[in-house]
Parts: sequence; structure tokens; C-alpha cells
Amino acid sequence: MRQIFAWIACERLSLREVCRRLDQTGCPRRHGAARWYASTVRGMLANPAYTGHAVYGRSRYLPPKPRLRPLRGHPQRSARATSRMPAPPEDWIEVPVPRLVDDELFEAAQAQLAENRKYKRERCCGQRWLLQGLTVCRCCGYAYNGKALLRCSRDRSKGQLRRFQN
Repeated sequence: MRQIFAWIACERLSLREVCRRLDQTGCPRRHGAARWYASTVRGMLANPAYTGHAVYGRSRYLPPKPRLRPLRGHPQRSARATSRMPAPPEDWIEVPVPRLVDDELFEAAQAQLAENRKYKRERCCGQRWLLQGLTVCRCCGYAYNGKALLRCSRDRSKGQLRRFQN
């Protein structure tokens, strides 16, 4: 863990580069998975337990929110509480644990993660179509979705626009 924090804070690496290095060194994952994932490393770096402050009760599990329509192949909803919500800090229970990383290194890693997040290439999220998620098929109940089609593209070899015919 100290090495991972040093890679992020001191060498200013991205999460994906940390995953590559962990894979190259043959560092095993907790459950024996074949490769490391950026989401796993991000979760480890965000955990304050490495600074000696483990917290219980950070989340509460509530009944799931009602769905617009049932999932295909899953007509029954689970009776278990599956929606995770953050609990207020006053309800947290802090437990002292052995410190693995200094506070300065932890804060430097958090700052570098925030900087990396600013420059991350993100895909377009959110609603892009007026009726997205509101129209469904009568037969199967699946929602219709929109897809952008490339109408014209630039022919880079000739430096001009080329129109595609349907």
C-alpha cells in the first residue's frame, strides 16, 4: 500500500498506470483475480483506514427505489435492502487501527487523484434524447434508445468532406 500511495503522490501516476505496474510485478489481488482494476485501486486510495482511522457505519442499506419497469428476466424485486446511502458523520463509529501511510502522503495522493480526475477523458453521460427512458416496446417492455449515426466524415487523405449514401 505504501508503494501504491507513493506512485500516486510522488510519481504522479494515473490509476491505470498503477494497475499496469501491479500486474507487471505479479502482485496478487485479495481474491486471486487475474488483473488489477482502476476502481479497485481508487477505492483503496480513498480508504482512510490506511491513516489509522477505520470507520464503521459509513453507509446504510435501504429498500431499493421503485423502477420504471421490471428488468428483463427479473420480474420479481428483491426483498433485501440493496440501495446504499451514505450515513451522516455523527453516526459513524471510528476505530483506531495500525497506521500504514502518513497523513501528508494520504492528502497528496487525494490531491493527485483530484487532478487526474480533471484531465480524465469522460464519455458523454446523461440524457441526450428528449424521450430517453420514457418510451418502451409493447412486446418486451424494453426501453427504446437513440443512436447517433455518422452522416458525413472527413476523408483525411483528400482533405475534403465525403457524404455517405444510404
